[in-house]
Amino acid sequence: MQSAFYPYEYYSLCEQEFSTKLPPSTFGENLTVQNMLENDVYIGNIYRIGDAVVQVTQGRIPCSTITKRVGIPLLLKRMIETGFTGYLCRVLEEGIVRKNSSITLLESHPKQVSILYANDIYFRHPKDVGGMKKILEVDELAVEWHELLTKRLEKVENPV
Repeated sequence: MQSAFYPYEYYSLCEQEFSTKLPPSTFGENLTVQNMLENDVYIGNIYRIGDAVVQVTQGRIPCSTITKRVGIPLLLKRMIETGFTGYLCRVLEEGIVRKNSSITLLESHPKQVSILYANDIYFRHPKDVGGMKKILEVDELAVEWHELLTKRLEKVENPV
């Protein structure tokens, strides 16, 4: 089971940029979190949120549903340009999470591959062999991303 996370701090940035008020869960997230920006969150990090324990597995790949739901044509493009996509976590231990539940970092992944770094490679540098290899070295990376990056890496290293 996976949960989608999105940093609260980006709501005000988007509201300013697009001159509109955004409703809760605009970005399709299960949890809106504070002080967990993509640059500071590493693939493989483990967090306790309330009674639950989760592990970060990948950046989110936003789709046009976000743009359609909010009615802001450039929103999807800006999320990809900035790398502010939010991220997915696998649930390691189910538990109750409340609105005021605290979030505690239990384990910082030693490879320190941030979601923002992975997003940068994925969206803006799709031929960066070193970057793809660095991301693929994280065993906790989601299967979906692992397969996508492996295929992309094979195409770059073995062009037809």
